[in-house]
Formats: sequence, structure tokens, C-alpha cells
Amino acid sequence: MRAILLAAALCCAPPAHAAPQTITLLIGDQLDEQGKQRPVNGARLKLLAALERELDVVFEVRMYPWPRAERYALDGAGLIFGLPKTADRLTTLRYSDAASHRNLWLVTRSDATFNFNKLEDLRGKTLGIVRGYSYGEEFDNARGKRLFRTDEDISSRGTRLTRLMLKRVDAVLLFQPSTQSPRQIEAELEAFMAPRLQAIGAAANAGYKVLPKPLSTDSRQFFAIARAKDDGIIDRINTALARIQQRPPN
Repeated sequence: MRAILLAAALCCAPPAHAAPQTITLLIGDQLDEQGKQRPVNGARLKLLAALERELDVVFEVRMYPWPRAERYALDGAGLIFGLPKTADRLTTLRYSDAASHRNLWLVTRSDATFNFNKLEDLRGKTLGIVRGYSYGEEFDNARGKRLFRTDEDISSRGTRLTRLMLKRVDAVLLFQPSTQSPRQIEAELEAFMAPRLQAIGAAANAGYKVLPKPLSTDSRQFFAIARAKDDGIIDRINTALARIQQRPPN
């Protein structure tokens, strides 16, 4: 009788919920001034958490310098997030729909601004950028023609903004959420850099100025995966993104 009752209980018990699938997610690293990894935070963390809930997955985030992250993605090591589209990448990677939108801004010292409307206005300037990152084909082509110089540094916002204040570069390229205005970004940068600028003393005798026109207003971010490794995950991500984006903001 006990065996019969046990069999009946097992038969009628609700099925156990399968553990969420773990998906490797490659992201370009973000470092502090000492070169140590900074955790994913802000809008990016919110997006990844929402996708995990929609897809019933867990992202295993692995952060590397961009060239290495791209190489691993091309080798099929996992999804990658934030890698811009280029003609070459589109032949080997399958991209999702746009997951987020950012603007690419030029930040100068407040006492050394200049007029900017087009890439030609950057002629002769030195720009602080992240080492190994592509800012789009138009920018890369202009850099290849030596329209301007680039000062490539680690992916540390604090380091690049300090170099700007020390007049090592004329401007720094920064991505910010598309909802932010130049004034809002300036206030954020002033608060972020205030403790850091104390260390450079008299050199920090100016503020930060975000030039009125973004370098790019089409800086969308995508998920991508090697075409041979796409088992339907990109279609699932697209469906999840559509649901997330239809919801009113919190």
C-alpha cells in the first residue's frame, strides 16, 4: 500500500522547474584608473536583468578588452553585446535588433571648446578613445586618413577624462544614454571626476564641456553571435526585446 501511495504521489506531483539556461555573454571591459574591472551597472545592468527574466536564462558575463572579446565571439565562445556593426562583422555574426540607444559625445575642457558639426571639424585634433574599440566605419575611415589623431587608452573613463584635464588630448569620446542632454552629462561628469581632480591640483582649473552636437546619434547597441552558433537565441532575444520595449518606463 505504501508503494502504491508513493507512486501516486510521484505521479501527481508538479514537474520540477528546470534550472535556467546559462549563456556566456562577452562584453568589452570597463576599468577603473588602476586597471581593475568595474562591474556591469546602470542601464546595461537593468537591460541584462530584464532579458534574463524574459528568457529564463542566466548570463555568465565575461569582460575582456574589445579586440579579444570580438575574437572570442567570432570563435563561437558566446554572445557578445555592444560590438558595432560593420560590413565584415555582418558576414560572420548574426545581430539582434537594437537593444539600447546611446549618443556619442565629444567632451572638452570648458576653456578649450571648439565648433563641431562634421568630422572635418576634427582636423588636427587629438581625441581620447578606448583602445581597440571601433566607433563606426565613418570614424575609422577618417582616422585611417589621419584627419585627426587618437590617444588610445584603457577602457577607464576616469583615466581619459584626467588626460583631458591635463591637456594631453583635445576631446574625449563618451557614450551616454540617448535620453541625456549635454547639461545633464556635464553635471554627471563633474560629480564623477570631483574626487579624482583633487589629485592633479592646479591643472584642474576648468570644468568639462559637452559639445552641443553628438558625433553620432545612431549608436545603437546589439547582441550578436557567430552565425554557426545561433541556435535560435537571436530570435528569442528579439522577441524579448520587443516585449520589454513595449512596457512603459518605471
